[in-house]
Amino acid sequence: MKHKGLATLLGAVGVVGLTWGVGTAVDAHGSHPPSAAEIQFAKETSDLMTNTVVAALVQEIGETTPSNVAQGNQSISLIFNDRNHDMRLVGRLSPLRHNDYPEDRFERDALDDAMSGTPRTSVERVNGQWTYRRSIPLSNFAPQCKMCHSNFAALSSSAWVGALMLRIPIGDD
Repeated sequence: MKHKGLATLLGAVGVVGLTWGVGTAVDAHGSHPPSAAEIQFAKETSDLMTNTVVAALVQEIGETTPSNVAQGNQSISLIFNDRNHDMRLVGRLSPLRHNDYPEDRFERDALDDAMSGTPRTSVERVNGQWTYRRSIPLSNFAPQCKMCHSNFAALSSSAWVGALMLRIPIGDD
């Protein structure tokens, strides 16, 4: 009976050790930067996402009229939901909602760049997950922009007003 207890204890220690070893191996893999192929996959995903999001914005702008500005505002706000941190519109011109401000150093630097029309990309860890990050400068390019953003009225149509921020997970962390 004494040997059975020892065998059980050794078995439990072995399971804990194996679990720790697998966890350490997974964590060690996750701590290494992603491969060039993984980054390229994330970039291509970002390109597709950019096209989709820009198409939605252009569609919304094209359908916005003085009589449906409130509906257009709500529609685009639902697309750029405050709970979605992977696809956000970020700016500096009030009025801004909580989710419209930069969340971290990448977004602060990217917004600085966007205000002069310069895009930015980066590969970095966000909350422990490797990500491909991208910012796309946005301008006050259509008259309809001023319908929803009255604060844009004094700006030229080429004025940079903020950025579209995208965050694409890389790999399987």
